[in-house]
This record gives sequence, structure tokens and C-alpha cells, in this order.
Amino acid sequence: MKKYIIHLIVFTLFFVFFAETQIFANPVDIDNLKKYDFNSPEGVLNQNSPAPRSAMTFLIYLLLFIAISVLAYLTTRWIGKHQMKRTVKSKYMEIVDSLSLGGEKGLYIVKSPQGFLILGVTKECVYLLEKLGAEEAELIRQAEANHESYDKGFAVYLSQYLNKIKGTSEQSKYGGSK
Repeated sequence: MKKYIIHLIVFTLFFVFFAETQIFANPVDIDNLKKYDFNSPEGVLNQNSPAPRSAMTFLIYLLLFIAISVLAYLTTRWIGKHQMKRTVKSKYMEIVDSLSLGGEKGLYIVKSPQGFLILGVTKECVYLLEKLGAEEAELIRQAEANHESYDKGFAVYLSQYLNKIKGTSEQSKYGGSK
């Protein structure tokens, strides 16, 4: 938490000391209206602004954009991390699957000591829609097992592919097989 406060203080000091003069507009200068060329397509003053000042303004805006983006990213990560801590873990129950129906409504399949339950959840309350029988529970267990083996299968295929790439690069490197 202290790290984020330090970042916020540094950003605030940077903004106050360096960016304040570039961001706040100067008061309207009536004399410059006489020098304004209304016939030019760009609509710029006859006197050109110095290039270093415009480059400095661009760099300050770029740094501000980067700083705000980094702060938004860090804030999002911090909120996500603390949100994950709030999820309650249970020894005896597990949400097997969920389906959002929009508007704070959803269906959940929950594995509990009584078996698999289908729950309907709304903003106001939770409804027990059905307790699944042995056949449906077995289908869900098989689907979970297939899903886990599919995930492991991808890892196995990826490692085999990487080993194959390593093997071909080593073969070409040494002029033969391992």
C-alpha cells in the first residue's frame, strides 16, 4: 500500500511543479487578435511559436498520458487483487459452473455434500431449482475430467512441440541427431 501512496505523491508533485504551467491556459490576449491571419488555412498567428516549447508541451502531455495510464493499470490490478481476496473459499462446496443471465441473475451448478444442486440467483434471493440425480452428476464429473485432461493435453502437446523445435535446431547446429 505504501508503494502506491509514494507513486501518487510523486505524480502529484510532478503535476504541480512541471505540468501546471503547460496545462492551464494563458489569459486571452486581445492584441494577438490583430496579428491573427483569418485567411490562412491553418489559422495560426503570424508569429511562429518556438519549436522547443511545442516539443516540450508534447513531451509533458505524453508523460502525463503515460503516468495516468500506469496509475489506471496499477489501480485496476490493486482492485482486482483485493476483490480476489474477498471471494470466499469453502471446504465442502464448490461452484462447478455458472451462467450469467444478465441483470444480476444467473444459474449456478454447485457441488455440495448433498450432491449437485442447480441454483437460480437473483438480486433479491437464491432459489434451489433442482437437485441433480446420479446420472446428471456422473455426466458433470465426466465433463470435468475431460476438461482437465484437455488442459493437461495442451501442456503436453506444447512441451512436445517445443522439444521438437529444440531438437531440430540442435540437429542442424551439430549436423546430426542428438
